[in-house]
Amino acid sequence: MKKSTMIAAAAAALAMPAFAAAQPPQDNGRLFAMIDTNGDGKLDKAEVTKMAEMRAQRQGDPSLASPEKVDAFIKHVDANGDGVIDKKEIETMRKARASAPPAEEPSDTN
Repeated sequence: MKKSTMIAAAAAALAMPAFAAAQPPQDNGRLFAMIDTNGDGKLDKAEVTKMAEMRAQRQGDPSLASPEKVDAFIKHVDANGDGVIDKKEIETMRKARASAPPAEEPSDTN
């Protein structure tokens, strides 16, 4: 039971790019390894779907695991277009999120 809780937490961490970007890069790949259930060093659609389903269940929002959202997440992170997400692509996403400038507030011109 404890392992499934850890997997659910790991799933939630990568299900949304912004949350994944907030994860410390010094986790030595543990989070990635927990989600990579077949141990091939890549997150395939089935693994990302399982991660999204656990997150959706935990948050009570089934739409978080919709096929469209899973596909959009993979497309967003999969830089080389091979249909899977590797550690390098996750790290690239984290770095891009960390270096993104903060959104500007609209100016009051009245």
